[in-house]
Amino acid sequence: MVMNDALSSLTFFLERLRKFPVSEALTLGNSGGFCVSTNNEFENWVYFPERVTEADTVDMAAGFFRERNETFMWPVYDGGGEILREAGLLHAGHLEAMGFDSSRPVTHRGNNAVTLRRITRETCGEWAGCLWSAFDYGDGEPSREYCALVEALCDDAAMSLYVAELEGRDAGGFLLTDEPRLTGVYYFGVKTEFRRKGVASAMMSGVCEISGGKKIVLQSTPEGVPFYEAFGFDDWGAVEVYSTVEDIF
Repeated sequence: MVMNDALSSLTFFLERLRKFPVSEALTLGNSGGFCVSTNNEFENWVYFPERVTEADTVDMAAGFFRERNETFMWPVYDGGGEILREAGLLHAGHLEAMGFDSSRPVTHRGNNAVTLRRITRETCGEWAGCLWSAFDYGDGEPSREYCALVEALCDDAAMSLYVAELEGRDAGGFLLTDEPRLTGVYYFGVKTEFRRKGVASAMMSGVCEISGGKKIVLQSTPEGVPFYEAFGFDDWGAVEVYSTVEDIF
């Protein structure tokens, strides 16, 4: 059940992502699966809700991104990784599906000097710049394609973007999806110079308040797991990820 919540949240996010005006998508047969490209190198996915059983499905997805010269992530929840490997994809790492009951008391509130600011379409460039730096996407200003994606995220009524401020500077940020039973957390990151200052804990405390008692769901890279476990998240298990490169993260 808990892993189903992780898949449900990712499904919600990707279904909305593929309808953005900046996105291109390809339906994969009758399974409900699809590829989605946001026309930048940071947010391209293959979503397939069932076990992959046919190499043609893999070839179709890989060809979609090959034509665009883009890398992608293909998370596998229900096995079937052997078909992806046989078709030429590489095991590119894994994510840990994690969850937290936000009705529980929060014991790690972090730095009480941190304030959260909700982002609007007019201020989405601030979020783009902050997260571009936090995830070390590149030198200088965010790319035009990345800014276009952030504008689309801001325009979605089911998504809310926040920046954390400390000492008068933008220190980190995140995105939340407002789902019927769940709050999904995406793009949770802190700038290098603000790490180990209680910013991440303060941000997650804010997520708990905003979620209003819903279960909080996220998928963490292995490096982020110790923080989430210390905060009180349950580790639901690994989600293997495949791509055309060996280390997508």
